[in-house]
Amino acid sequence: MKDGGTMIKTTYRANVTKDGAFWFIQLPSLENVFTQARNLEEIESMTRDVISLMLDIPSDSFDLEFHFDSQEESLSKML
Repeated sequence: MKDGGTMIKTTYRANVTKDGAFWFIQLPSLENVFTQARNLEEIESMTRDVISLMLDIPSDSFDLEFHFDSQEESLSKML
């Protein structure tokens, strides 16, 4: 906890790669944890869902940092 009782949120890095019709999302800090999304709009919610399920924590209790494959780098600004 920070001074004043404010919780510091953990930030999870999500590596995102386009794979055919889907987006593949890997979480390097969590061994063997990954998910996929059908479109850009689903990337954040699918990532939050898998982290909250695997760690048994609320989906709003952490932050996310998305890193897109170099081919998709410009898309990172859209999320």
